[in-house]
Amino acid sequence: MQNQFFKTRFFRAGKQLTVLLIAAVVFLSACSPVDKEYGVGPDDSELETTESETVTLPTIRSEDKLMPIFFDISQYDEENYADIYLGKKYELQFTYGGTELTVPMSFKEMNAKGWEIDSELLSPESTLLSGETVEAEFVNKYQKRLKAVLFNAGNASARLQKCNIVKLIVPENVLLNGESSYDQFWLNGVTNFSAITDIVEYLGAPSHFYAESESGYYFDYFLTKEDKRNRITVYLDVNEDSITSIEIAKYKK
Repeated sequence: MQNQFFKTRFFRAGKQLTVLLIAAVVFLSACSPVDKEYGVGPDDSELETTESETVTLPTIRSEDKLMPIFFDISQYDEENYADIYLGKKYELQFTYGGTELTVPMSFKEMNAKGWEIDSELLSPESTLLSGETVEAEFVNKYQKRLKAVLFNAGNASARLQKCNIVKLIVPENVLLNGESSYDQFWLNGVTNFSAITDIVEYLGAPSHFYAESESGYYFDYFLTKEDKRNRITVYLDVNEDSITSIEIAKYKK
């Protein structure tokens, strides 16, 4: 009985203390002014605008200072993209080392053009999972090289020799490196000798341009808006006014 008495007294005292604490919080909240600066950074107040103020966005969203020399960048957004496309019927014309190549192209067609896969890890019998791609290097009888991307568009795994080549890559310009194992190219009028003005003359303004470094840029020429995998990409050195690498890609005929 005595233990029960003390428990009851302790429980009642606890309830009374809780009520007093709640009353004190309510009283202080009612009397204290609201802190309007809570959660506001030191510079946030400077960003406030009134309804009468208007914000005028610049006509040219891109901040690139160099590309306006070569084409009108007012049609590009802040990420250097524009609604400029080559068109789905645009014909990719590519000659490499005197041989006409295209994409997409079957593995068998690539072999018929004189190019064999050259890799310690891959062979025509290698397996590629459905929906996957793999990059491989090919070589011809003159020991010239060319990189290619193979794509398995099927619903099941397939051997490389059954997959299509959807991208061709010339990693470097032989004119800039006399010891290069890569050959000369011709792409819709653009060659190893082309300057930036030549690229724009033959291919037009790009769909996208991006500065990778102070002097390194690349131009993307998308065929359509729907599938940006299909494109021409030209890498260039602005200081040298020359092409450093090119790629063509197309996944469907």
